[in-house]
Amino acid sequence: MKRMTANPCLWPVLAPLVLFLLLLSFLSQPAAAQDKPETLVTINIKDRPLPEALAIIESRVPVRFAYPTELLRGQKNVSIMASEMPLHKFLDSLFRQTTLTYHLIGDQVVLTGQLLPAKTTLSGYVRDAHTGELLIGASVYLPTGGAGVLSNNYGFYSLTVEGADSIDVEVSYVGYKSLVRRVVAHGDVPLSFDLLLNVEQEEINKLTVVNDKREDFVRKNSSGMLDLGTAMIAAVPSVGGSGDLIGSVEMLPGVQAGIDGTPGYFVRGGNAGQNLILLDDATLYNPSHIFGLVSVFNPATIKHATLMKGGFPASYGDHVSSVLDIAMKDGSNQQTGGVIELGSVSSGATLYGPLEPGKSSFLVSGRRSTTDFLLHPILQNNYFSNYYFYDVNAKLNFQVTPHDRLLLSFYSGRDNNNYSADSTDSAGIGYSMHFGNTAVTARWNHQFSGKLFVNTSVEYNNYHQFLSATQQGYFAQLYSGIRDIDAKTNFSWYPSPEHKLSAGVDYLYQTLYPATLSGQVAPLDSPQTIVPSGIPPKTSSRLAVYAGDDIKLGRRWQAYVGIRAPYYYKPDAQYFAIEPRLALLYLIDASTSVKVSYTTMHQYIHLVQSYNATFPAEIWIGSSSIVQPQVSQEISAGLFKNFSGNDYQTSLEVYYKHLDNQLLFGGGPTPAIDNSIESQLIFGKGWDYGAEFYVRKNRGRLTGWLAYTLAYAYEQFDSLNEGQSFPFAYDRRHVLDITAAYSLTPHWKVAANFLLASGRAFSLSPDSTFVPGNDALYSNPGRGRGRGRGRNQNPNSGSWDIIQNNYRLSPYNRLDLSIHYAKTRTTARRVTETEWIFSVFNVYARPNNSFVYRTIDPATRKVVAKELPLIPVIPSITYTYKF
Repeated sequence: MKRMTANPCLWPVLAPLVLFLLLLSFLSQPAAAQDKPETLVTINIKDRPLPEALAIIESRVPVRFAYPTELLRGQKNVSIMASEMPLHKFLDSLFRQTTLTYHLIGDQVVLTGQLLPAKTTLSGYVRDAHTGELLIGASVYLPTGGAGVLSNNYGFYSLTVEGADSIDVEVSYVGYKSLVRRVVAHGDVPLSFDLLLNVEQEEINKLTVVNDKREDFVRKNSSGMLDLGTAMIAAVPSVGGSGDLIGSVEMLPGVQAGIDGTPGYFVRGGNAGQNLILLDDATLYNPSHIFGLVSVFNPATIKHATLMKGGFPASYGDHVSSVLDIAMKDGSNQQTGGVIELGSVSSGATLYGPLEPGKSSFLVSGRRSTTDFLLHPILQNNYFSNYYFYDVNAKLNFQVTPHDRLLLSFYSGRDNNNYSADSTDSAGIGYSMHFGNTAVTARWNHQFSGKLFVNTSVEYNNYHQFLSATQQGYFAQLYSGIRDIDAKTNFSWYPSPEHKLSAGVDYLYQTLYPATLSGQVAPLDSPQTIVPSGIPPKTSSRLAVYAGDDIKLGRRWQAYVGIRAPYYYKPDAQYFAIEPRLALLYLIDASTSVKVSYTTMHQYIHLVQSYNATFPAEIWIGSSSIVQPQVSQEISAGLFKNFSGNDYQTSLEVYYKHLDNQLLFGGGPTPAIDNSIESQLIFGKGWDYGAEFYVRKNRGRLTGWLAYTLAYAYEQFDSLNEGQSFPFAYDRRHVLDITAAYSLTPHWKVAANFLLASGRAFSLSPDSTFVPGNDALYSNPGRGRGRGRGRNQNPNSGSWDIIQNNYRLSPYNRLDLSIHYAKTRTTARRVTETEWIFSVFNVYARPNNSFVYRTIDPATRKVVAKELPLIPVIPSITYTYKF
């Protein structure tokens, strides 16, 4: 046989094939034939530094660790317990606690650092640990980098920083224990915080004044903005006993109450109709009960409120003086609780709890006045009044998904009064009044990512006011109705700690129902009255788009730049405007800053008030081809300073505001049923300027604040007062407010308000009336007569012979006191609290004058002006039980 041999030229082809076959044969053998069994580890390490833990492992396990020494610096302690655990699982579990990765090569473990992302985004919610209530304005701060952010109106925060092995996060909210957590920062980190109430602080200082982080008073770019928490509201003595939101607002700098017995408040020279009041995003009108003595906001349902007097963010519009943004409590998704309140002025009950624990909650509250029950038995036979009020609040809160939340809010309130005196006399007086709001809000929060948050809401409000008066065979009636349907979407984007961008769109469909009626009293068998369903409605639409950017420029400068563009439409008129918004902050040092702001605002609804009618005619009308939108331009600047470790906050602000297209009734005869009152209006302008000084003490047994306002407010109408400017009716040169609360013991507290203010302006003709001890505020214009023909004036309205706001009432001063006794009981299941509140409104019975009337002096037989006080001492007692 012939022996065959391989051709040498084929080896380059055959060699790889042979090697592949040999490798395949090797791999196909049983695993036990390839590798030795994997090492099993049994060890117990508890809270040891990483270098020490690696040394222990090397002494007990046949492996060696290879790493540069500096790689282990900053690593936190580790703990691990293993019993016959495979080596690779053991190493996975160990290094999962660190920011390191490992590679196992034979019996050597090579350690390397993880590749960190360039940016890390922390985002989530700040909540009350016991109730799940979302906390507004909580501070989320990174001590190492100095970056920080406040949670928004839904408790959401977002903070993007440079990537790091780990990040220390400090979360704080006054009244709660601060929380510090170290976070492994790998990419986007969803991170929510649950804060515990600081029980010790709550017991020592129950009537604390602040609710925000004290440093934010200086560091927050918010000139003209003040936050009010529930504790701040409770610190102010009130007729209702348990605190009053509007009463607290009226004690702040730049704000003044109206005359006693009238609703509304006035901010920096504006009128009561120029204040935007929001309850869970729904607009409310006339926010008072009992003629301004009690607000419509039940303290048991209020979580947080913010008053803005200037520097308005672009998301707010439609009102030219101020914004009061109020958030209702969400209820508790953890446990059921409630508040029962029994008082001499009002009584009510609140209940809250989970629908599904941890995911949804409810709150329902009702309150009614008790004065009619208590006073009716002691009323005189020829006098009758059935005055009462009520309000109802409800809210549902659903956590639909980890990124979606649905909130439903409801409010309804009403005041009703039928008054008569000397009804058997021909000069008897009859008076009827009822008014109220009903508001519904649906809101959807969605978190698109750690940086993008959106809130979409739809609001409905229905407000009405009806007044009717009869005297000596004559009657007058007034009806004013407002119905709002508002839909809006707001986006918040947090690209970095230096920028917070917001943008949105807001659409409002508004219907107004204005009507007046007057004449002789109709026969009893054919009564004449206003029927709301028969009033021709006046509809309008307003669409606004806006955008704004909160910018941090280094460590000292901050800026807010925003723009709002509203478009108003109705069949006979269209208006488009551009509203720039600017706010600047310069941080002089850690406790001192300067803030400046500029804002332009437009308002398309007008609260028209009469300057010379005996009937208190107040009616809402919308802009039209005759009635142009109100326009305000305001600039403010202030110095803000904290002292003694932020225990004391002080500020000094100055402002100037110009108002165009201001309205008054011209004073002609009141028509029969008619809701086209433009022909009776006169048009003018206003300007306001002043200074506000504020001192607030935050901690200790004594807390409170002092607010002093020096203010000037003027108006000018070409067809009124012979074109001469005059003080606004609520121009009060000096206003001093002092609020203090002192904790005597853990159970006993006392609180007091003191208010001192210049008298408001009023009108009297000095030719026919003697005003004892009161000089005119300005030189009287001539006594020429005729009709105004000035610029932008209605030629059919206005009169030259009116002397407008040329005198002042006597100065106003009042002291209110309250005494609180509270006791807390702790059981295995829950904590309960009882509280007695004794309050006195106008302690020393100061006869503060609200009105002026003319009468004949019996001695001189001259016509003289006399002032009339309205509200005397009002004591009240309230018992509250919280569970």
